[in-house]
Amino acid sequence: MNAIIPFSNMEFQLNKIKMRVTTSGFLLLILVSLKAYCQSIEGSGSQAPRILTTRAEEDYSSLNNNDSLDFFLNDLKFISLNQNGSTYLTLGGGYRARMDYTRNGNFGVEDETSYLQRLNFHAALNFNHRVKVFTEFYHGLSSAGEVTLQTDDIDLHQAFVDWKIVDVEDNMVKLRLGRQEIGYGSSRLVGIRNGPNIRRSFDMAQVRMKFQQTKIDVFYGAEVGVSANAFDNTSVLIDSDNTNPELWGIYMNKSLSGNLRALELYYLGFHSDFSAFNDVAGEETRHSFGLRSYGSLGRFTYNSELIFQIGEIDNNDVFAYNFEADWKYRLSDKGWKPQVGLRLDWSSGDQEAGDNKVGTFNPIFVNPGIYSLASVNTPANMTSLHPNISIRPTEKLYIYFDYAFFYRTQKSDGFYRPPRFLSRPASSSNERYLGETFGLLINYEINRNFSFDVVTYVFVSGSFIEESGESENISFIAPTLSFKF
Repeated sequence: MNAIIPFSNMEFQLNKIKMRVTTSGFLLLILVSLKAYCQSIEGSGSQAPRILTTRAEEDYSSLNNNDSLDFFLNDLKFISLNQNGSTYLTLGGGYRARMDYTRNGNFGVEDETSYLQRLNFHAALNFNHRVKVFTEFYHGLSSAGEVTLQTDDIDLHQAFVDWKIVDVEDNMVKLRLGRQEIGYGSSRLVGIRNGPNIRRSFDMAQVRMKFQQTKIDVFYGAEVGVSANAFDNTSVLIDSDNTNPELWGIYMNKSLSGNLRALELYYLGFHSDFSAFNDVAGEETRHSFGLRSYGSLGRFTYNSELIFQIGEIDNNDVFAYNFEADWKYRLSDKGWKPQVGLRLDWSSGDQEAGDNKVGTFNPIFVNPGIYSLASVNTPANMTSLHPNISIRPTEKLYIYFDYAFFYRTQKSDGFYRPPRFLSRPASSSNERYLGETFGLLINYEINRNFSFDVVTYVFVSGSFIEESGESENISFIAPTLSFKF
């Protein structure tokens, strides 16, 4: 007689298998990283093409008939498929292992420790420097169980075709169709969401143009919804019943003064079937117009951005704004190269409830970790100031300390969490002060492939949080080991 296995036992066995895979993957990461470290000492990894945050933009065409570069797994970066090497395959991927500890998450009294892992693999097939087919798979796991944006058995994260219609000297026109990552500026409105296991991607059509020192992107698409099971993330580009948030726009970047400075102008359109703010909820269409200027002047670096938004939410008119200024000054070019900085963020809030107007700034697809990996707050109805300091004891070691305090811009508006969700309504307190944070980032780049970093943050609750509900101070720490090839 066949035995009947209870569902709970099946689930237990599945979790055991997942944890065995997790442990094996972590040990493999250490062994492979040690090998990469040894090879970087012996070889010329420092001269190899850079490993980029957006892996689809990497270019290994320089390896064609080039035997002078010898770095870890270089044979996977240029696999020639014809005699002259004009058609070639590039393989790559990564493994990220992280321990998360959060004390008093969401201002409550619950503590949580979890192991997180991200595994990704990509392949880029290049044809005659004109056409590229790029695919990337992602896997995410959390020991805490099924967690949004942290768990996904496996799914197609990116799958697109690039076609260079024009490629002459400094002029280029490229069409990109399919599932893809995009990120612009300082991730104030559109970021790739690198903090959680599963990064953000869009099903999108995009035209990229470059005319000497000017780059222009024109695009339309919709965010990909992330689900926990295998190959169940929602595909939305040609779905007439799509309910995922949509994004379209035009983004221009103009390099100035020999690439030391740059100016960006952009328009971004956003549509969501449902959005919720302090006193209004419903269908939202919003238009963002932005100007960003950034660059360096000697030891001084700057990044300033101004955004205006108009639109409509459930027949309520939108007018909102955001201003960010991030200034840094390097005190010395010698020794530890200390640098001091000051950052200001001013995001509008709603001025009056029930007036058929919405003044809350919407950061639409902002990176959750724009303030911290703990994802406590987001730039909506918020005014904050961030003094900071950084040092480089060695070329590979970077240490950054940040202090910040936050206020509600308008008392008549609430408190929001990433990316754009109302966490506490304005009616819960008449106080403005939200709290203060102390943050520390330590990053050590062991070599081209291997890095270790620790992020820790403490959020000390202010008077608004204390009067509006649970208000325990939040502590967060996340040591992370990463391997990329």
